[in-house]
Amino acid sequence: VEMTGDILIRIVTWNQEAREPPPPDELERILFQSRKYHVIAVGTQECENSFGKSMIVPKKAKWEAAIENALGTDYDVLCSHSLQASHIILLVHKSIVHLVSDVRSMAVPTGIGDTLGNKGGISIALSIAESTFIFVNAHLAAHQHSTARRTREFQKISSEFATKLWQKNDNGTSDSAGYEDECVHHGEDCIEFDVDQNLLGKNVLDDGDVMPDPPDLLYPSSQHNDDLRTDSGPKTNPLIDAFDYVFWFGDLNFRINGTREVVDGLLENHMHDALRCCDQLTMLMRFNRIFSGFAEGPLNFFPTYKFDHDSDHYDSSQRRRVPSWTDRILFKSDINTQVLSYCSAPDIRTSDHRPVYATFRSRIMFDRNKEYETPAWEIRRETRSEVCCIS
Repeated sequence: VEMTGDILIRIVTWNQEAREPPPPDELERILFQSRKYHVIAVGTQECENSFGKSMIVPKKAKWEAAIENALGTDYDVLCSHSLQASHIILLVHKSIVHLVSDVRSMAVPTGIGDTLGNKGGISIALSIAESTFIFVNAHLAAHQHSTARRTREFQKISSEFATKLWQKNDNGTSDSAGYEDECVHHGEDCIEFDVDQNLLGKNVLDDGDVMPDPPDLLYPSSQHNDDLRTDSGPKTNPLIDAFDYVFWFGDLNFRINGTREVVDGLLENHMHDALRCCDQLTMLMRFNRIFSGFAEGPLNFFPTYKFDHDSDHYDSSQRRRVPSWTDRILFKSDINTQVLSYCSAPDIRTSDHRPVYATFRSRIMFDRNKEYETPAWEIRRETRSEVCCIS
């Protein structure tokens, strides 16, 4: 017998450029407002140390401590994993820790020879009640004209995680729960979790970034019905069928097609729609099968790369890189997932990238006859660090 409940998920991605982050109270105020989420996933790139130094010291203890201090004692760290200078950490609110099981993580390097971890992806997979989740943080190939390489890396990372982290259920499939139009109190057929008394109320967010109300943005399961004009490869991303909920984020490094002069002109004249039309990832999500099944909230914020340090001005160096939305959060397009917010954090200026964050509401499935207990792994928090992977 099945029943359902809603959880709020916060995802943050940030290329820190190996610079000191703001203090924990500022992180809490800007990125984790009011500590109102059930699940928090934070993916960072160039975290704490440069690529070179991370080969010697891949651990990210200082950054993890900053996150824990920002969130306080209401959250437990389930797992963290580093791949050279990239890092992912997953935390859950204590009110749902007893629902979590099968926590596992791995890394897929895509750097030199597909063994060096200066580029690649890290993932954490788990089950919450009867629903399966995977969170992927990646740092893909740089440079304006490396779209094909980034696409291959996206496919490689997705395929390896789908093959090695997928855990089938009893009937060999991945279950999916139905999502109703509204979340109301369903009595004994719906479980609500005590994170905040107004957590699932009308004012879910007070970030100032709540999305507008058109249903095709909030429930974008119909966005990928276009004919995908690629003739080879899988018909959809393998992670889509492997997990009930998929969140794919990071410094994906996709750029805006155009010269610096043209893009500057579009920004100055507030021609945001034209910028979106020139975004490499936006085009790939319409026409390349490996991105089929993914959706993204609307890009209603300014490009997040590349800024002068401690400034709101885009790259004024000799290279004058084209401003771009390199930092992205994608999710499995499904009626069970509602995107509530998608924004950058322009007030954090320590890096040449701006952090990007998103909030989701996901409906999870329960077995009414199953007793969920605090898992044994709770007392042995898992942390893994890697520099390279050789298989």
